[in-house]
Amino acid sequence: MNGGNIKKRITKRTAALLLGASACLFGALAVSPAAASGITVDVGYVDNLRSSGFFPTVWLGDSNVVSQTPTGQSLDSGAIRIDNNSGGSITVSNFQVFFPSNSSTYAFWNDLVIGNGQTGIFTQTGSYNFDTSDFGIFSAYPPSSLYPTVPGNNLIGGCSSTASILSGSGYQSSCAATIPVISFDIGLTHYVFNDTGHILDTGEWDFVNNGAFGEDGNESINWNTVGSAATRSGTSVPEPLTLTLFGAGLAGVTALRRKRKAR
Repeated sequence: MNGGNIKKRITKRTAALLLGASACLFGALAVSPAAASGITVDVGYVDNLRSSGFFPTVWLGDSNVVSQTPTGQSLDSGAIRIDNNSGGSITVSNFQVFFPSNSSTYAFWNDLVIGNGQTGIFTQTGSYNFDTSDFGIFSAYPPSSLYPTVPGNNLIGGCSSTASILSGSGYQSSCAATIPVISFDIGLTHYVFNDTGHILDTGEWDFVNNGAFGEDGNESINWNTVGSAATRSGTSVPEPLTLTLFGAGLAGVTALRRKRKAR
């Protein structure tokens, strides 16, 4: 429970096995945004329940932002942003997010049309039905080796810790095994993106408890490019390996998608 607020979580597990297989197949491919396709993907977290909260920028209600989430809600939610600069409108369908840490799949979004130059945001559709900070492998607090206040860390900690801190913590393999997986279709192309920075699950610990580390108890995290090194203030620098692997990863998922449709 976070500050007395009763939270509701709606999860769908029917696609967990399928996405779990995708996570295993593409676990080595931390797929990053494709400049050639004109589609980029970012992840963040929004919380307006507690003081000092902020919305990731851009957000619902801003110019050229489309979403299925009504404005004016109480928000405690992971969020995914898709920017479309492909030169034409796209329709994002079959949008799903799989969390290996508790084998849950969220798949309640409808198709979303994103015009050229627009941003689509996938987040909670009703209060707290995408509250993804509560079920991490570390529960309420990260282990001491992954505290957000460890010198050189990034104020998120846990599985979101910097690569150097994570590698020496003893939890690197555990964090690698619980990376959230985002997937969706645009036409015949099936996209799979791995949230290697663990933004959506706030480092695999309940980030509302960050007050124990001198922060404000608010869980908001600005947009981070999916597959990038995580920071609370946001980042747009993908890890170098993701850029190299994207072409092979996208070709593979596209081939699988076409094979499935042909059956």
